[in-house]
Amino acid sequence: MTDTAITDAHNEDAHSANADHEGHEAEVIPDDEHPMEAHTEVHTRAASPALVGEGYVAGIDLGGTKVLAAIFAPDGTIVSRSKVLTGSVGGLDVIDRMAAAVREAAGVAGLSLSQITAVGTGVPGPVNPDTGIVHVTPNIPGWDLMPLRDELSSRLGIPVAVDNDVRVAVIAEHGAGAGQGARNMVAIWPGTGVGGAIIINGQIYTGADSYAGEIGHITVKVGGAPCGCGGRGHLEAYCSRTAIVKRLHMLVRTGHKTRLTRIVGKNILKAKSSDIAEAASLGDPLVLAVLERTARYLAVGIASVANLLNPELVVLGGGVVEALGAPYIDLITAFVRNQPFAATTGPLRIVQSALGDDAGVIGAAILARQIHNRHTGEEAA
Repeated sequence: MTDTAITDAHNEDAHSANADHEGHEAEVIPDDEHPMEAHTEVHTRAASPALVGEGYVAGIDLGGTKVLAAIFAPDGTIVSRSKVLTGSVGGLDVIDRMAAAVREAAGVAGLSLSQITAVGTGVPGPVNPDTGIVHVTPNIPGWDLMPLRDELSSRLGIPVAVDNDVRVAVIAEHGAGAGQGARNMVAIWPGTGVGGAIIINGQIYTGADSYAGEIGHITVKVGGAPCGCGGRGHLEAYCSRTAIVKRLHMLVRTGHKTRLTRIVGKNILKAKSSDIAEAASLGDPLVLAVLERTARYLAVGIASVANLLNPELVVLGGGVVEALGAPYIDLITAFVRNQPFAATTGPLRIVQSALGDDAGVIGAAILARQIHNRHTGEEAA
């Protein structure tokens, strides 16, 4: 993981994050005085077949701070977007904001809600996609056992599909991104935590109770570092951004030096993935050492999953991977190749996610297409 390679990757990632595909600066929500923004889009590239279908659909990406909504045309291209602050109230207020985001995006596209055939959304937390009930969300108060599907559908008068946000992003990568064409694929998303999802025989695998894919909670070191879930030695406790900054914070407190203190100040726990990438691009020895340690643990997790499931492809996404880019992927891949049982790790392809911030709305739109197709089939029957 050379300093030059990291610098080049960081600069490219920073540029792509600040501009859309036509080179225009991306819109942001600056503060509570601007609670909603919306705009139309013109796309020149062809959409994935997974996004093509009858009528218009909406995809929602629900985050802890903002709601992103996009309207997809029958040809699968995005025609409009809107951004709404999630707010701090929680509960049903957030669902009202989600509905408002869809209405705003539809209005900007010149559409009425009656022209939107279905809505899909990803949610940060465990979800039962069959019932549409969100069991809990860590950053949205008042959402324990929230019947999101029914609540949002009643506000919009449109069928709604709901799933976990990482699974939704992986559905997007499989249908329209880095995983297109893969029959068996695993995705790992290191960010604040470490999310994951599994594709088996071309279909998302949810398990007996819809909780499959919690790769962040596999054990990579018995009795190791404490995890936020209450366990110890889990992948998330070593490979998430939270774990990285905790490790750096501990090392600084014991006398080590890092450029991160110049970037974020004395409280390294405030460091974002982009801050870590900036320090790495400057050749910070401490940050590079911690990232190498993190990559080794992630390689152990990937090899364990490969030995269990034998996928052809692993897609890595999330804030940490997006910030560090190709050099980090290459480092992880090298460590995976050194893991035992080369029959599964040797031919395994490991790639970076292709859709970036759009993965959430694209995956949600694919869910919307699927639920519309099911409803259409049921009516025809």
